[in-house]
Amino acid sequence: MTLKARIRCGILLAAVAAAPVAASNLGFMNDTPYTHFTKADHEIFNQALQGILKQGAAGESRKWSNPATKAGGELKVIKRFERGQMPCSRLSIANKAKGRSASGQYNFCEQASGEWKLAE
Repeated sequence: MTLKARIRCGILLAAVAAAPVAASNLGFMNDTPYTHFTKADHEIFNQALQGILKQGAAGESRKWSNPATKAGGELKVIKRFERGQMPCSRLSIANKAKGRSASGQYNFCEQASGEWKLAE
């Protein structure tokens, strides 16, 4: 699974965790910010994500926004750590789009190929 797809799943999972327990179907997932991003929003978000994963220090945050759509968010490095031989980061990710907001914390680890992946 690509980093982009794993991020999308992670953000959607954060939205699921924040949803009311009474939800009996998955229709509410249509209201998560990530599902309302435009192509440009996705590109800006992914650029900010890659930048903070590659260069962000613990405690550093990076905001992103698309003035054209008013979508945006903030990514913050909670901590840097190692899992095995892989450098990893725990990020807090908060996004908003079209009146919706969601946030959560996620672990990412750099693979031998240099690609950062959502860690399980």
